[in-house]
Amino acid sequence: MYRLLMLLIVVNDVSAYIELIGAGGTMPSGVYVSWTAAYQSWRAPFVDVRLSYKARSSGFGKRAIVAGTVNYAGSDSLLSDEDYEKNPDLQMFPAIALLVSRDVD
Repeated sequence: MYRLLMLLIVVNDVSAYIELIGAGGTMPSGVYVSWTAAYQSWRAPFVDVRLSYKARSSGFGKRAIVAGTVNYAGSDSLLSDEDYEKNPDLQMFPAIALLVSRDVD
């Protein structure tokens, strides 16, 4: 009985949240920020999820994900073969597509 009581006290003191930190390109940052509130609201009944995205540059995001300082990154260019060899768990997939156009008279 004493062991069970101690376990319940320890579990009760733990704050349960997941923090996901991202970084990368500035162009998709508006989309990522707008998705954050919706995703956090959807997950709230299950777990507290805290998301953030540091919009700096695609290169910054790639360097940060390779260095392991962020959980996800946004980039408009692929990782190099060398990065994939050194980090076989990293995978890239398209999250959004944006159109960049120029008015032509």
